[in-house]
Amino acid sequence: MIDVKNLYKNFGKVKVLKAVSTQIEKGEKVVIVGPSGSGKSTLLRCMNLLEEPTYGEVWVDGKLITPPDPYLHPDIIVKSKTFNKLKKLRESAGTYLEGEKLVQAIIKEIKDGDLLGKFEGREYKNALKDVYRTYGVPVDRVRARMGMVFQHFNLFNNKNVLQNLIMAPVLLHLQTKEEAEDNAMRLLKRIGLQDKAYVYPSTLSGGQKQRIAIVRALAMNPDYMLFDEPTSALDPEMVGEVLELMKELADDGMTMVIVTHEMGFAREVATRVMFMDDGRITEEGPPEKIFGAPENPRLKEFLSKVL
Repeated sequence: MIDVKNLYKNFGKVKVLKAVSTQIEKGEKVVIVGPSGSGKSTLLRCMNLLEEPTYGEVWVDGKLITPPDPYLHPDIIVKSKTFNKLKKLRESAGTYLEGEKLVQAIIKEIKDGDLLGKFEGREYKNALKDVYRTYGVPVDRVRARMGMVFQHFNLFNNKNVLQNLIMAPVLLHLQTKEEAEDNAMRLLKRIGLQDKAYVYPSTLSGGQKQRIAIVRALAMNPDYMLFDEPTSALDPEMVGEVLELMKELADDGMTMVIVTHEMGFAREVATRVMFMDDGRITEEGPPEKIFGAPENPRLKEFLSKVL
């Protein structure tokens, strides 16, 4: 399971993600739709830490891959210098709150004002380290189980197709060269491109390149596949062959998170559709509800333009 908790992502003063939380269960096919600039691709890239969230946490199969976010751990906030300073100020000024109610009020004030700083004391820092020591895992270990397919194919043009496919599993010592080549040829045969094993990417069509990119991710035997608008850079006649391969993966039970503008594909393949607008998930549900009976006015407006 991929568990996204209260994710924020800022690029300077621009707030791209705003308190996004969701869970991707094993076997789900989650399609993310929404207008350009709504944060869809940024959310996807935060799931495997290609973008590091400003706040919030990402957990994969019970392991934390982001730095711990103190705002999600009240027991850590109370160990900060800021908390103790505010507590003393309130107590000296006289307050009608006491005990747990006072603690919760101060925690809320700290969260609302984003008051935690860099120098919160040793006890606070050790508490953060304890969280990561207990639950944290190096992100590269998770990325090896999480395939990613981008808008642009990102194939190495100086290597032939087979070399592109075997590079990662061999370099990461996940497979021997012979095992990787056997697996790569099996995958190429599956998509009918085994005769392209020794050609270079420059000789392939856009649809063939994207299918090779998907197969390259599959060569790592991932548990999850993330797709960032995989058909947006393709000519219209090439879109179908890529979507067909993705449908096959869905039928095989692969856990998939897909950012796309292909509404027909979303309607057919998704087990859940998430609509994002202005950095937030504003509505989500099964495709028949999202497309057949949307509730959010912005979603209704979006669908009226794209369907």
